Amino acid sequence: MPPYTFQRGETILLALDAVTGDPQSVTAIDAVMKAVPPGRTGVPDGAPVAATFSVSQRTAQGDIPPGWTLTINAAASAALVAGNYLADARLEVSGGVIVTEPVAIRIASSVTP
Repeated sequence: MPPYTFQRGETILLALDAVTGDPQSVTAIDAVMKAVPPGRTGVPDGAPVAATFSVSQRTAQGDIPPGWTLTINAAASAALVAGNYLADARLEVSGGVIVTEPVAIRIASSVTP
């Protein structure tokens, strides 16, 4: 799957859909992004967090299921180095934990500061 591409300095928005179960059973969500070193396809253990997503709940609208919007604001995006990143989310659900599959993100240098 090709990465989601964002320009440095633009707001990064990702959708996290609740496709099964009751989204009200989720008690906490943490989502972060870490840099993928050049020449690698994954993030090494202990890699520092490059950015932390803020999470807002979203209700169902038409064909779009309920879920959450994960956001990195423009100022935090501007501080990122151009390159490849992986992001995932950790959800606490009914006393258990679910970690999503990682999503590839590419941060491109922007022409406009």
